[in-house]
Amino acid sequence: MKKQYEKLKEKIEEFFKGFVYFLKNTLILFKQNYKPVIQFILFTSVFITIATSILRNLVFNLMMKVSGTTYITSFNMMSVLTNPGSILLIVFLLIVVTFMSLFEIAGLLHAFSMGQVGRETNLSSMFMAGFRICKKASNPKNWLVILFILVLFPLTKVLPLSSCTFKVILPGFIEQIIDYTSLYSRLYSIFYFCLICAMVVYMFSINIFVLQKSDFIKSCDRSRRLQKGHYFNTFFTMILLTLILNVTINSVSSVIIINVQELVSLFEKNLGVVTKSFNIGNNTYILRQILKSLLSPAVNNAALTVLFYRYIEEKNLMRALSADIFKETESQKSGFIRVLYIALFGLLVCGIILVSNFTYLSEPVSRPMVCAHRGDNYNAPENTMPAFELAVSENLPWIELDVHQTSDGVIICNHDKDLSRVTGEKITIHDHTYAELKKCEFGDWMPGNYEHVTVPTLEEVLLMAKENNMHVQVELKGHADDVNFEENVLEVINKTGMHDNVMIICLNADRTKRIDELDPSILKAYCTPLAIGRMEDIEFTDNISIEEKNVNPEIVERFHALGKKVFCWTVDTEETIQYLVSCNVDVIGTNNPTLVLNALDKVDYSGGFARVFHIIMNVLYDMNK
Repeated sequence: MKKQYEKLKEKIEEFFKGFVYFLKNTLILFKQNYKPVIQFILFTSVFITIATSILRNLVFNLMMKVSGTTYITSFNMMSVLTNPGSILLIVFLLIVVTFMSLFEIAGLLHAFSMGQVGRETNLSSMFMAGFRICKKASNPKNWLVILFILVLFPLTKVLPLSSCTFKVILPGFIEQIIDYTSLYSRLYSIFYFCLICAMVVYMFSINIFVLQKSDFIKSCDRSRRLQKGHYFNTFFTMILLTLILNVTINSVSSVIIINVQELVSLFEKNLGVVTKSFNIGNNTYILRQILKSLLSPAVNNAALTVLFYRYIEEKNLMRALSADIFKETESQKSGFIRVLYIALFGLLVCGIILVSNFTYLSEPVSRPMVCAHRGDNYNAPENTMPAFELAVSENLPWIELDVHQTSDGVIICNHDKDLSRVTGEKITIHDHTYAELKKCEFGDWMPGNYEHVTVPTLEEVLLMAKENNMHVQVELKGHADDVNFEENVLEVINKTGMHDNVMIICLNADRTKRIDELDPSILKAYCTPLAIGRMEDIEFTDNISIEEKNVNPEIVERFHALGKKVFCWTVDTEETIQYLVSCNVDVIGTNNPTLVLNALDKVDYSGGFARVFHIIMNVLYDMNK
């Protein structure tokens, strides 16, 4: 036992000695060619941000045109995506994004490889390396690299090599489905584990593809052989590097923002402690995300280069490297740079033309109202009377709730189709009476110290809201086999006299259309996690309810021009509140009303440069959200 302990201790000490050496070499490598590397990263980041924004909007517009619609949302998404023309456009967009990422990665790997052999490089050589590898990747036998660039590194979130890959994330509503469904959660965990394993085995494929005269499949095979015997060392090295990089960026961001805030305080004498702390937290998050999107690709590519050369030296494979990657010619130094700067200038002109369509951003914005999503479920069990009563005590104008129908036709409040998540008992609402459901009490793992809490009826909640002059968003859930579900919901609303204080929302377009047929006068808002194009053209909705990640100022402005409102959900962090305010949304839905109310007391409501600045900052730090 003692020998095993000593052996383990030696291995750990050996690993950390090797890691310190690796970290030192990474910093030296980054320092050797830091000027062209920084210039290259700034250029590619600006180019990629502008180009992908313009290209994405163009592709979406063409997809809507070929599909015969003016908007893309969750209910028509599949018909748009399965259109042959749309499929070709999506493939085209993915290919372009991949090649932009590959261009950036190849340029960085070239610079760091030159540094590894003691050579200097320049910006033009990095561009040439990027073009050369993109040309190589265009060969059909190398198309597997597209999947590699789009899936392996971005979704593992361990080693992003390009600023473009920061944008490849799962949509929020998909993450929520995974979190709420145990089967999906387990399957995603298995999928993520497989991705991590694949990344460790094949992570040097990109180095070999750039530095050797081999196709991508052979590069993957050579990466596997190169990694043999180094799997655990590589994995823990990259994990530790990621942690150190994040901690360093977080610390530097905090120091910078705190000092800037102190300087601001000298001129703004009335700046309170709470406001100051909010500004520090919000601005630190923004700076942190910007630094991550700019620095992480450079550091990660440098680290990948250091590990790569360490392993090929161990296995005496230096001779396999192509000499072409180290060639420098004077003819590379002018033509391509001019072409790229002209292209960037053209993109900037396009950006200026686009900005001219956003003159309304000069106007100040109004303070949005706050809606307690399923009540104040941060402090009390969701969709229960205590949660809604807390919202009343917080003087909130809106509450939101979800409704299902029991087997005996009673409309009750609950999010899921059964009670297992909130009570621990897997009782399906559709198959049981209200009397049976009332016997199930919420589990003690739910927020707050509440005993004997059970599911309330819609009627109970509406009567309480009526007494307190509150507005209610009623989200229709229900079962496909429910009889007269929409009719029964409307009956309860009318019975309680809350017709004019209720807005019915639903993710299911058919249910929303049914409500519109039954009662065109009641307020409706189609609820969607996806919002592209002219959402105001949807005929069966009065307002719109959008997942906060997909809110943008243009959609809000168009709805306001028609006298309609924009609701957003579900906002539980301070970082996005300033952006939503700058977009001028009407109502913010949240699980934590106190947090949002406090944040709204401190955000900037002015128009003009400040409003544009907040929106642009959100675009930048959202790349790694």
